[in-house]
Amino acid sequence: MATVALRLGRRFEDKAELLRLCACYGGLSPFRGGLLTVETTAPGAPRLHLRHAQPDTILLVEVLMEQDYRCLESLSFTPASILDIGGNIGLGSFYLKSLFPEADITGFEPSPAEFEMLTANYAEWPGCRAFQNAIGDVDGAHLRFAVHPDRTGGQHVLGEGDSGDWQEIQVIARRVDCLIKEGVVPVPDLVKMDIEGAEVMALQGFGSYLSQVRAFVLETHSADLHAACIRLLTDAGHTVLSDVSRSPEARILFTEKRP
Repeated sequence: MATVALRLGRRFEDKAELLRLCACYGGLSPFRGGLLTVETTAPGAPRLHLRHAQPDTILLVEVLMEQDYRCLESLSFTPASILDIGGNIGLGSFYLKSLFPEADITGFEPSPAEFEMLTANYAEWPGCRAFQNAIGDVDGAHLRFAVHPDRTGGQHVLGEGDSGDWQEIQVIARRVDCLIKEGVVPVPDLVKMDIEGAEVMALQGFGSYLSQVRAFVLETHSADLHAACIRLLTDAGHTVLSDVSRSPEARILFTEKRP
């Protein structure tokens, strides 16, 4: 396992170090077959584990250099509890820990390969725990879920007839309101969500607790889904504070409950 010591955080000089990582090491490909461990300056996440795969490098750039979730710097409060729905390998949680080092984070990631990396990263960061479940609107449902050995992002719940070149596995979905009632998670202050088209189902699974969450940052993956998410959140008392295009189809939506 290779270890590279870098000042990996969110400042300009930290971005320069990240560029050096990607340039000098040719992405993460030289570490094929192993892990790259990065020593960081983030107080809540002193180490970050990455794989050799190029998509890990892409996600690293999207989350830490392009700062997809920089809208959270304008949050009006400091969250104590966070749900990371669609945790992937933990880069979103790493960014959240860099902003809110004292926060407890509960991550959900159904894909086995990504869940393995998520748990490895969470083991390094205090107050983090992970569950290998999807989040949806039917508690205990067995869902068809698409994974791919050569892709880090894009894992998704399969609709009827969907497959393409993805591999299909079965995953168990949980409703967030059931998890709260069971005492598995508290009512979160902040929810980060990136689940490739299942965001409406996940929001519906919050039930009446949707109005108790103080802020959401989520990526939506079509115009119809985006509009439905806005309706659900505004009906629950949330105000849209940021609505930014991520790609031709995807947008990052940031909402908060404010007086």
